[in-house]
Amino acid sequence: MDDLLWPHFQPLWRDLAAASSTNILVAGGYGLFLKQRWLSNSSSLPTVVPIPNWLDATPRVTKDVDLVLGLDLIRSANHQKSIVAALTKNGFAASDRAHEQRWKFFKQLSVDQLIIVEMHAQHPGSKLDGITVTDKRVKHKPSLGDQGIHGRTNPEAIGSELYPFQFELENLRLLVPNPVTWCMMKLTATSDRWAVSQNLEHSEEYRDFNRLQTAKHAYDVYRVIGMMTMEERDHANEVIESLIKADAFTTARRCWQNDFAENPIPAVRALGSKWRQGDIAVIQQVLASWFG
Repeated sequence: MDDLLWPHFQPLWRDLAAASSTNILVAGGYGLFLKQRWLSNSSSLPTVVPIPNWLDATPRVTKDVDLVLGLDLIRSANHQKSIVAALTKNGFAASDRAHEQRWKFFKQLSVDQLIIVEMHAQHPGSKLDGITVTDKRVKHKPSLGDQGIHGRTNPEAIGSELYPFQFELENLRLLVPNPVTWCMMKLTATSDRWAVSQNLEHSEEYRDFNRLQTAKHAYDVYRVIGMMTMEERDHANEVIESLIKADAFTTARRCWQNDFAENPIPAVRALGSKWRQGDIAVIQQVLASWFG
């Protein structure tokens, strides 16, 4: 698997892990890429759909790294300063756009090539000492300014701390979200992108871009389930019991029912070319048992 991000991600993650290893997860497309890379070298580990069975096992290329920060990390000024130091050491600078400042960081590789690291955090759900929450960000209270980072408010990241999956690549210990939380994020992203793509107030170019993103997120939903290990499956019901009353879970359930199950949108129907019918049935059965 070609991984242009790894030479830059590996040293960054090593430094981030030294700052707060148990409070950061790799999510998004790159987290799925890394898990697929590991599973491809661990063929004896049972998963819902073994990777050799996939009709399209080409991993999705991405230039973005999505990290989910634990709330304990955001509450810790010392940890935050260590995270900023790790980003700076590895050549990442904070975005200068006001709405992205302190949660989006860039590393410029060339004139037309850069790597993006985005920080996300679940909404605490209630007032917590040492944390300020808005619709757009979760941050330390009081503000740490340039010495701190923010998490982009991501309600669907709820439950990230529950049974994260751990594996090792090239002597690097990695953590990714449990599949229930990961599906919640991807189901909601699929629906959000699809809604934008159907909004005639946007330009055709922007709508096309969002249609493409819709397809990527929809495929990722199926990849999350396909790569679910038996250990993760055994913990899924416990995770669901913890999240089922949350607004974000209700939203994810509605996204599943409206865009995947009852009347699939084109991006979901197109997944039939990437999976065997029997495997699609298994994936859909798992999703329906969680969100149906």
